[in-house]
Amino acid sequence: MDTYGLLKTAMQVANTRSELISTNIANVNTTNYKAKRVEFESELQKAIGQNDFHLKTTNKNHLRNDVTSIQPVVKENQTSSVKENGNNVDLDVEMLNQATNGLYYNALTAQLNGRLKMMNYVLSN
Repeated sequence: MDTYGLLKTAMQVANTRSELISTNIANVNTTNYKAKRVEFESELQKAIGQNDFHLKTTNKNHLRNDVTSIQPVVKENQTSSVKENGNNVDLDVEMLNQATNGLYYNALTAQLNGRLKMMNYVLSN
């Protein structure tokens, strides 16, 4: 599995998610605007398979190498309206999502830095 490629994709997803959350916040008062969400983790889970840890690696589908080709899916929330004007952006939810996404990005950065430090250590010794 291409770990670096997957980390790169996940960081791009976090960036896209941040941009969408900012767009949602900017449109908090726009009539009939519907909040948008990025779905990536569920798509990744589908590609990897939920029960891989129970399976033997003798099957080619157990550990797939194509996970870096998974792209985020942007979905519009059509299910609810928070305001009378048809807008469903909840500012508190968006701020929470932005904070969560920031932590997610920081964790990805820390993981990538750790891997690069390990590679640097191996190459320098």
